[in-house]
Amino acid sequence: MRIRRMGAAILAVGVLMQAANGEAKTVASKQEMIRELLAIVGIVGMAEQMREHQSNMELMLMQPTYHQMMEMAASEQAELSEENRQLLLARLEDFDAFAERFHALFVERLNFSEIIEAVYLPLYDKYFDEVELEQMLAFYRTPVGRKSIEVMPTLMQEAAHGVEEAVRPISIGLIQQIVAEEAAKLAD
Repeated sequence: MRIRRMGAAILAVGVLMQAANGEAKTVASKQEMIRELLAIVGIVGMAEQMREHQSNMELMLMQPTYHQMMEMAASEQAELSEENRQLLLARLEDFDAFAERFHALFVERLNFSEIIEAVYLPLYDKYFDEVELEQMLAFYRTPVGRKSIEVMPTLMQEAAHGVEEAVRPISIGLIQQIVAEEAAKLAD
């Protein structure tokens, strides 16, 4: 009886290990498909552009409150005397010099290829199963798939411009209507 239980336990462990091994192979296979898809559609190749864009965005967001940020950061330097804190703030006065150093450090420290993979792999894994990934890869390997990758950025840019052009007259009309309504209230 005891031997049967041990045999059953060993068999169960073997089945679980085989299932886990199969699942690990599936996960690895799926991740490789996602990596290939990211390479084919050009997301991996855009890492450098994305890093430049993100650095510029960070600096653009910092600029309006730059001096307050520097004052706060300087106040956190507990080892500095008040005189040295003021000297530090004077050294940090030039936003352009700060931006140049920030950008250099940003480029040096951020590996956008790793960040892209860390962000995109779980998202593609979440939203697409292996069959769908295989179908997308098959499509993007075709001439029309490669063409869609090639023209999509321009198409999207032109579409965004077209939408903006279509919305602008409506927005102007709405502004004029609101101003007219408020002006009419003044006349009452």
